[in-house]
Amino acid sequence: MKRSLQEVIELVVFGLIALLVGTGILWLLGWLLGIVSVVFTFIAGLIWALLRFIIPIAIVAGVLFFIYKLFTREKPVPIVSTTTTPVVESAAKSSQATLATEDPQTDLPLSETPVESSYPDENKN
Repeated sequence: MKRSLQEVIELVVFGLIALLVGTGILWLLGWLLGIVSVVFTFIAGLIWALLRFIIPIAIVAGVLFFIYKLFTREKPVPIVSTTTTPVVESAAKSSQATLATEDPQTDLPLSETPVESSYPDENKN
């Protein structure tokens, strides 16, 4: 396609205008980001200044809190047995094992014991 001299000049001029506008937008964004960076740098400085004092205070407060909790916790009271008859542990363990595995009424293992519902049947009147 053959372009006339006027069309070529218009394309060059529009291209230069687009480059100027693009350069202007980039300059504006850089200027705005420069201002934003100054603001962020200021905020970071404030946070750093606060943390320089808050962290040591928090460490000292934590140590004091744990020392306070260490000295004010209740001492466990020893359990004193009031029974006078000795308890044989092996007999107690074997009876618990029997109770846990067998049904006392049927002497069947619990897995074979029939289960009845504790809810009344709605069909029976």
